[in-house]
Amino acid sequence: MLKFINGYSAKINVMIERLDNGCRPEPWRRTGWWVIEPGGSKVAYGGDLADVNRYWYWFAFATDGRKWSGPFPENVPHSVFDWCPDVASSPSMNIGMRKLDVNGADDKVLRLVQ
Repeated sequence: MLKFINGYSAKINVMIERLDNGCRPEPWRRTGWWVIEPGGSKVAYGGDLADVNRYWYWFAFATDGRKWSGPFPENVPHSVFDWCPDVASSPSMNIGMRKLDVNGADDKVLRLVQ
């Protein structure tokens, strides 16, 4: 299970990218946006993380402009999505994702704060 907790003062939007061998031409599925109110939480993936892959990717932004980003680029839409790499949308935005190493763990909880 991959769960996000909003420990921040504003509403947060979260997306993830995970291995999916059914996706072509690259085996990565992008899914978002989960909207999480301050103090709230959402499960972004309900299965065992390590059974899917060691590495997962994620990005989040708050309605006040705060971002939780990293060096892994991706292009995602502004609206809710569940895509393989062969799908695209306009308009979209370029983001930088963070890498999450689950290192054999089936569950991870990420608390997003200042």
